[in-house]
Amino acid sequence: MELSKDNIEKDYNKVKSEFQNKDSLQTAYNIASEIKGYEKILEMVFAFLVSAFRGKLRNDKKTPLVFHSIYLTKLMYLCGEKNMNALLTVALHDVLEDTDISEDVLSKQEFMKGREYLIKNLRILKEDKTLSREPDGENLPPRYVEHIKRLIKGSKEVVNTEIIDRFSDLMDLEYILELPEKEIKFRLKSKLIKVKSFVYNIIRNRKDFNKECFELFESKVNECEKKWGIKINISLINL
Repeated sequence: MELSKDNIEKDYNKVKSEFQNKDSLQTAYNIASEIKGYEKILEMVFAFLVSAFRGKLRNDKKTPLVFHSIYLTKLMYLCGEKNMNALLTVALHDVLEDTDISEDVLSKQEFMKGREYLIKNLRILKEDKTLSREPDGENLPPRYVEHIKRLIKGSKEVVNTEIIDRFSDLMDLEYILELPEKEIKFRLKSKLIKVKSFVYNIIRNRKDFNKECFELFESKVNECEKKWGIKINISLINL
């Protein structure tokens, strides 16, 4: 598949529909089979994720939450990241934040043998839920400021995961567009402030981020700003 925003969007929506309407585990196995050279280990990882996220849904209230982690693993592979550290970091990036799985339980999984050091990546990717993330339409909430400061110091696997995670943020805006009209533009503006602040802060002064991931992100941001008539200028965070 040619790596373009339009092709990825079509594939993203196709796979999302499959997760909504078919068995999640079988759909996950089908995706694992597309990631050549890593099929067996990703079958283990995806089975673990399907179990860990069972019963949890995306903001649309109909897509299994596990879809997000599994599709972004495929997307990282399509962006040229063939290292297992990169694929495992993105596959597991929400486990500590959004499930009851502990670091200890995760580190004992067969697919983590010899890779326990990746827990450090997952700690960095986990938001501090004690801080507020409520937007005001102009500034970045405290939770995101704190998180960005940690992400800046993260490995390239962390940075690349964050870039495509923020790309994904802009792929699922239906739940915002269903809000009362007076709230829609406020929420869209807040979303763009968030994603641009994260990505442009964490890639500054770095050359090791994945350019394909970043180009997908930029293309989607530009599309959203044009479509909704919102232009966001963000400030770099002082460390």
